[in-house]
Amino acid sequence: MFYKDLLLVDDSEPFCMSIQEMLDENGWTSEYFTDPAEGLNTLKDKNFRVILLDLKMPNMSGLDFLRQMETQKLMGKNYVIVLTGEITIENAVDSLRLGAKDFIQKHVVVEYTDLFFERIEKGFEWQNERLRNEKLNEERKQAIQESQLIVKSIGHDMSGSYYASLMLRLQMLNKKVEKIKNETDNLYSIIPEASISESIKQELEENKKLISNLATDTIEKGKSIITLMDFFKELGKKLKELGSAIDLEKTHKEEVDLNNLLKTAIHLYMDSRVQENPEVIINEKYTETSLKMSASKEDLFRVFINIIENAYKSMDGKGTLSTVTNYENGYANLEISDSGCGISPENLEKIWRPDYTKWQGKQGTGLGLMICKKVIENHEGTIKAESKVGKGTTFKIKFKL
Repeated sequence: MFYKDLLLVDDSEPFCMSIQEMLDENGWTSEYFTDPAEGLNTLKDKNFRVILLDLKMPNMSGLDFLRQMETQKLMGKNYVIVLTGEITIENAVDSLRLGAKDFIQKHVVVEYTDLFFERIEKGFEWQNERLRNEKLNEERKQAIQESQLIVKSIGHDMSGSYYASLMLRLQMLNKKVEKIKNETDNLYSIIPEASISESIKQELEENKKLISNLATDTIEKGKSIITLMDFFKELGKKLKELGSAIDLEKTHKEEVDLNNLLKTAIHLYMDSRVQENPEVIINEKYTETSLKMSASKEDLFRVFINIIENAYKSMDGKGTLSTVTNYENGYANLEISDSGCGISPENLEKIWRPDYTKWQGKQGTGLGLMICKKVIENHEGTIKAESKVGKGTTFKIKFKL
């Protein structure tokens, strides 16, 4: 993991040799460079527990060295102790601001060697802690990625091939039962009544009724199973969305305008409900200027659609659906409101949980708003809900632009 314990960068070779001898006697391995550029180049390929860095060097100052480390993304994994013969407040502040972890005057190295060693050991402890955290983060990342794959796979199967296969079988079964029922009715209709006794006729009627009831019951149960399968299909879709929402990297490649995205979502959803002839009034108020941010357009669009769909359902086809956006101190604020049934105070915090699946007497998957919250947080945003029973609900979303 580490090439050597310490790297010393100082333009004075005698000082470097003296420090290296002192470190060797303490059991630590070290390497030094009097040319800062060589030291910087070494850091690209080799890792050290602690870097001891001089500030005043002719070819490249210690502050420039720190700037180069930051530019080359080397600062995060290195513990830098600045060594200088001349200490000033400006030097100390600039060194720490640029990423150095400690600041020691050179005379301290000579006069208080034990203290110098303590400061180095503090750097070793910092490295041990960093490696532990990296290992934990890697394990966490792997666990989440595995969870993401599992959730997506289950969601794909539930809403994809398995769903289609079972639905086809159920539909074929219903057709067969209908066919048997019709054939039975036709069979009994062609039997001459004059050729059979009353007792046989009665028995045939009872059998016909029994078969008819059995067929009807089978068809009704098949319809119930199809309804249940539709629920599982919706659950599968939500699981796939949840898999996408479990995103550690949070890398979003596209510039989106929140005004346009929200406007598109609300009109697309309402257009899909035209045949229901709803009495829903839409009020929209958007900022004149664009609200642009770097985001996953697909993920945010699903968030808006989900919240709009909940708002629509809460009004049961009659009410007012409102959207408002505004800009404040570098942040975009979006509100989606409805005049629907509302949510009671004791249930308002439960809506983000997957185990809360009922509202307005209906059974949902319990995943929709949880996914919305996760996606928004992945975009470093926030979402909260305000509601009054019988008055409606407002979802307030905030993003940094």
